[in-house]
Amino acid sequence: MKKVGLLGLGYWGKILHSKLEKLSDVKFICTSKDTFEDKLDLVEWVFIATPDETHYDIVEKCISKGKNVFCEKPLTLDYKQSKSLFELADINNVNLYVDDVFNYRDEIKKLHTSINYESKIEVEWDTFSTKNYLNRLVYHDLYMLYPILNGKLSIKWPTINNISFKYGVSKNATHQINDINFTHGNKNNDALMDMIYKLLNNNVNYDYNRKIILHTENILEKIRVYYND
Repeated sequence: MKKVGLLGLGYWGKILHSKLEKLSDVKFICTSKDTFEDKLDLVEWVFIATPDETHYDIVEKCISKGKNVFCEKPLTLDYKQSKSLFELADINNVNLYVDDVFNYRDEIKKLHTSINYESKIEVEWDTFSTKNYLNRLVYHDLYMLYPILNGKLSIKWPTINNISFKYGVSKNATHQINDINFTHGNKNNDALMDMIYKLLNNNVNYDYNRKIILHTENILEKIRVYYND
């Protein structure tokens, strides 16, 4: 089993920990305020689920110490900083992977085989809160739709090219792209478990992850600047 450390034990950190304890040897758990640098020699991988604004400094420290890193989205709040972290990972010959858990949902294959550049697409996501919805919800949809968003873009938020995005608040959280239902339920595969398992067994596409994450963060930056968050 891979030796890992977990930074962050909030809502999502606890969920990550529930998977990691089944798939790895968890050597330490720290919050974003704890000292962790002296523990890095104990592990091969560091999983980061701390507040968004802390990601850059923490990821940079871990990579500089030669550790592989999994980071919750967003990697950083600045496209150039995110790009620099991927470049730093190359320099230090380590792996950097950013959460793209929806790409491990069984439904993703149906989505990617049913859309093309001419497709009219409607993304609808009702959640319990739209607070910080760009980093929480739009982020997922953008990397999922990367196959038809990796060319010329016309951004008139909440529309990008021929894709309309709609986010709202509801007592019953739902997530749908056209007729494909991505709402999490008991019948869905455990995408988070699948992602972590493949990551720890070096069975992921790091190059593709880098492309979709940087592409997503670049679009989000444009949305924030021109259409307000």
